[in-house]
Amino acid sequence: MSQTLPDFDQITDTLRALGAESEAAENHGLLCAMLCTMEGVTADAWLDIALSGTGRDALAPEPPEALVTLFDETRRQFDSDEFDFHLLLPHDEAILAVRIEALGHWCQGFLAGLAVGGIQQPESLPGELPEIIQDMLEIARAEGYELEDDGEDEAAYAELVEYLRMGVLLFREEFRRQYAKAGEGSIH
Repeated sequence: MSQTLPDFDQITDTLRALGAESEAAENHGLLCAMLCTMEGVTADAWLDIALSGTGRDALAPEPPEALVTLFDETRRQFDSDEFDFHLLLPHDEAILAVRIEALGHWCQGFLAGLAVGGIQQPESLPGELPEIIQDMLEIARAEGYELEDDGEDEAAYAELVEYLRMGVLLFREEFRRQYAKAGEGSIH
């Protein structure tokens, strides 16, 4: 049963209402990395990091439904064998520069999530994972976009999103293999 992630703008509004300093794409990247590198991650564990400094506990002891739905659906997509995982990014109707900026934030969140998951030496990870991390660093650092208003930039963006999507699935699969071998915890 294929479902979809909650609406990007809905998650952004929910995070703003809670006083979060980071936005929807970054928090989804954080969540994805935590789900890849840590067994048994809960919505509360993710939100404790995503909403640190917001006073969330005093404002609302129960996390908003939209954030719980985002957590549950992302975990479901990761656990699916259908490769229906998607990055939480602005709609295709959004200005390309906005979507590219959000993609950079998503990568920042994923990289932060790797650190939360205990990945201290990413260059020692197996296979293509170090290269994917390096690419994410480059995307996260990119500033000022020289965009032509044509289909080439749209196609390049779509290719980048697909590359990251498949890269995250590769991370997830590699860590699943490591868990199966070790029977516990995360690899470092």
